[in-house]
Amino acid sequence: MTNNIMFFLYYSLLSKASIIIFMGKSERFPVSLNAVNVVCFKIDWEEKMLNVLLLKRSIVPQKNKWSLPGGFVQGNETLEEAARRIFVTETGISPAYLSQFRSYSDIKRDNRIINEHSGQKARVVTTAFTAIYTSDEELQLDDDSEDIGWFKIPRRYLSRSIPENMAFDHHDMLVEASNRLRISLEYSGLATRFLPEHFTLGQIQDIYEIIWEVELDPANFREKLTNVEGWIKESKAGPKDAEPRRGKPPTWYKEHDIPQFDRMITNPNGAVIREKESEYQKNLDNLTGEIPIIKEK
Repeated sequence: MTNNIMFFLYYSLLSKASIIIFMGKSERFPVSLNAVNVVCFKIDWEEKMLNVLLLKRSIVPQKNKWSLPGGFVQGNETLEEAARRIFVTETGISPAYLSQFRSYSDIKRDNRIINEHSGQKARVVTTAFTAIYTSDEELQLDDDSEDIGWFKIPRRYLSRSIPENMAFDHHDMLVEASNRLRISLEYSGLATRFLPEHFTLGQIQDIYEIIWEVELDPANFREKLTNVEGWIKESKAGPKDAEPRRGKPPTWYKEHDIPQFDRMITNPNGAVIREKESEYQKNLDNLTGEIPIIKEK
């Protein structure tokens, strides 16, 4: 018996034994796959709208449905490494900011068939990340998608712009990430991550007004901005490509850190479930319905 035949028989027996051990009647060790998904936001400055990046799947399962960029974690990488690798591979662009916000583990969210012959399935647990994109590079379509594009995210009537019948639970994931983004602007300096290295206070205000879809009083808002310790600092030198202008030059600022702080400014439309001020921060992670998404009738 040749070495190749002996190896084949050994591998076959080992594979069958593994199935018996790991997927036996009692399912002592059921198969579970780790995945990541990325909810990537950017600001459309022409239309003054928050956008999200979606892909249209060209493969099963959920073929022909729009989805968030994502895929499976390899054995030699962290969740963060997998999220960045997969996002760059599927979109051709690289985010300026990437942060994990929660995991999705519903047992029915994605039961993936991993053995066509036996019908063996594995549940898929995904870790979702929020990303921010600030450049203008062209998107690149990969082999697993048939279309790619930026979609508007209005606070109300989301279904006017976002396909409601998205793959898996990605619509819920998108809604939650959008609401968390709006909430986080009250308690962190995340707004500056949508801006270039040098920016003005007016540009930060634009970020808040676009994402919250409100108008803010400039004087009151800017006073609160400059009172947040450790967030932004005035810069003597502005951007190198700044266009010359008549009159007094703008005051430029740079991000120093993204601190967590007591509420800097209250979202005028954010009081939907804020009944007890003292409990708001404590329950922040669970307040995914702060700004309700209303489906179009």
